[in-house]
Amino acid sequence: MVARYFYKVLRRFFFNTRLRGVANLSADEPVIMVANHVGSFGPVSVITSMPKRMYPWVAHEVTEPATVAHRVQVEFLEQELHLRPPLSTWLGRIVGRICVALMKDIGAIPVYNQSRKIRTTLDRSLALLEQGKNILVFAEDSSRKINDAVCEFCTGFIHVARLYYAKTARAVQFIPVAVNKSVGTIKIGRPIPFHGERPFAEEKRRVIDEVQSTVVTLYEELQHAT
Repeated sequence: MVARYFYKVLRRFFFNTRLRGVANLSADEPVIMVANHVGSFGPVSVITSMPKRMYPWVAHEVTEPATVAHRVQVEFLEQELHLRPPLSTWLGRIVGRICVALMKDIGAIPVYNQSRKIRTTLDRSLALLEQGKNILVFAEDSSRKINDAVCEFCTGFIHVARLYYAKTARAVQFIPVAVNKSVGTIKIGRPIPFHGERPFAEEKRRVIDEVQSTVVTLYEELQHAT
């Protein structure tokens, strides 16, 4: 409840984006939505704009009181807002406490990259899909740029589709989403199905190629439409 109103305020005053392609969210089965990040703009604008509730993957550091302050300080206050210590340090502690509470309220799924605890991320995601709920992933690897706005996508989230198929014999759909901050618009692409009967290595490559190329295309379409 707290997060719902907080995000409404954020959307109204800071992230008032337009949404295109909502008809592509009409699938009856749960989906995994995959979007580009654009700093804090991507997650906040997507979460506040979607007509369906999404459970986002987030770095585990922003869900834990012991680690959130430093992450918020470095990645948000200093990199995006260009603040400096001691102000960024002080604000990091305050914003960090709010962030942890919000992550809990929206049902965020902690992601443990390069750790055995990543299994808890996959298990939590699988359980949500089985309940008919939707997952939201910002899968970019910031060290591998495609262009000035979009980076290459990591493939870890595709394992959730594999687990879901193995347990239910049903195929989850991936929904590519492009967030274009410069034009203040989000565009939802057509669903990309997961074919669980195919060799996983091949299917993973196909899915990531299609999702990634679609996001880039959608982003460019928004850019050229202005």
